[in-house]
Amino acid sequence: MSGVAKHLALDLDVLLETALTSLRVEGSRWIAATVGGIQFEARAVVLTPPVPQSLALLDAGAVDLPPDLRTRLAAIEYDRCLAVMAVLDRPPRIPPPGGLVPDSGPLAWLSDNQAKGISPVPSVTLHASAAFSRDHWDHDRTESGRRLIEAASGWIGDSVREFQVHGWRYSRPRNPTEAPCLVASGQPTLVLAGDAFSGGGIEGAALSGLAAAQEILAGGSGPSPRG
Repeated sequence: MSGVAKHLALDLDVLLETALTSLRVEGSRWIAATVGGIQFEARAVVLTPPVPQSLALLDAGAVDLPPDLRTRLAAIEYDRCLAVMAVLDRPPRIPPPGGLVPDSGPLAWLSDNQAKGISPVPSVTLHASAAFSRDHWDHDRTESGRRLIEAASGWIGDSVREFQVHGWRYSRPRNPTEAPCLVASGQPTLVLAGDAFSGGGIEGAALSGLAAAQEILAGGSGPSPRG
């Protein structure tokens, strides 16, 4: 899923696995502080995390958003998702092209990862429904994973060799905004974007990214690190 982003980032200086603690304004620049104490400054910032995480970064930097904008952003809610990644000893019976949306039950999505070309061995990804994920979020993850594997037995049988379970707290925006992105500040520029915009979903996220890029090109510039 990250292949397109990796291709677009080939000539960019990308910093991975670096947690931000706050985002604040100093004069005409944004200052982003990391857990490791490094700070980055920029004349423009685009935030694409889940909206609650973006708001938390701004709150940590004591950034005051217009009240109507904060209310609009705070109203965006997300469904949770428990996801199972399982390695199989034989290919699953998921029909081409390798994805399936069940009509009912605890599963919302099944994916044949080998058929999709992202796994060299038979494997599947299972997404629980929003209701199952909510009801079992605080339960034992291994047991929840077994229940989802059992629900998928019609497609994978008893072929699971090993599996792991991931809890995706901000899985899908429940009430995305139709706005392609939201400009929270003009000087210095701050744009919020992502899959909670442009109606949501992968298509919405892509359209939101394009809209955010247009806003940045209209008045912003890239970041530079400082000690």
